[in-house]
Amino acid sequence: MLPFGRMRVTGAARVALSNARRGFAKFSQHGDHFALVLEPVHADMPIVARTLAADAPPGEAPEGISLRVRPNDLARICDREGYSSGALQRLRQDAVATGQDLAAFLWALLERDHLSIPAFRARLFKLISYTSAHYIPHPVRLDDHRVALTFLAPGREGSGSPTVVPVRVRTGDPPLMTMAEAWRRKPNDTQLAYFAACLLGGMHGIGLRDLFDSLGGEEALAARLRATLDVEHQQELSRFLEMTGLEHATYWQHFGAPTHSLRRSGLQDFLKAAATNGAAAG
Repeated sequence: MLPFGRMRVTGAARVALSNARRGFAKFSQHGDHFALVLEPVHADMPIVARTLAADAPPGEAPEGISLRVRPNDLARICDREGYSSGALQRLRQDAVATGQDLAAFLWALLERDHLSIPAFRARLFKLISYTSAHYIPHPVRLDDHRVALTFLAPGREGSGSPTVVPVRVRTGDPPLMTMAEAWRRKPNDTQLAYFAACLLGGMHGIGLRDLFDSLGGEEALAARLRATLDVEHQQELSRFLEMTGLEHATYWQHFGAPTHSLRRSGLQDFLKAAATNGAAAG
């Protein structure tokens, strides 16, 4: 399945995120599972993304993929994430009126509110009379002084409107959960498939050791994940290229060879553990 349909991505890279942590916390609108969310470690500081070269070694910071997309593709992503694409278009129009692109415009608003996320979201709501209980666009400062967008799932800090209660609050506002903790609350096939989808990012070299560590000794869950990934990971690269429209040469330039990506992310070691465990059991 292509989660956002086919897009025309004009640029892609791995990024390392400073002042950010990730875990499972928001009940998904697309199935009976908890979704992976991102949040700042220090709420009064920005999330900053550092672009990584294809041969950069993994570090301790959470990693992800940045994609440069066209406005209509961003609109589709918004709709899937539960934030109205029409609302985003109204924000873009306000940005154009100030001579800025959308991400830079949102960054300027966040700075105007002294990096206060509740104040920033309240300002967005005041501008367009809309907010979301699911995800809200948030500016991320890039290391080359540009600005990108991510989506944060609101929690106790609010959605920007007192009448729009975040999904995380409705479901008890759990703190960021590890894989093991989320699995204990949702031990079902949907959660398993979602975990596997997250770990398939390792095919593109995204550092995943924090997620592997969060399995917390759940060997039965790890074994089921390996079985799923062993089947799925061989199709991941072709699906990613189909979804993004990237050429093989462009992909290799920014991500390197798939064999390198497997090693870098920790996914290769995780998959190999199945054979090691099997030999030890024998």
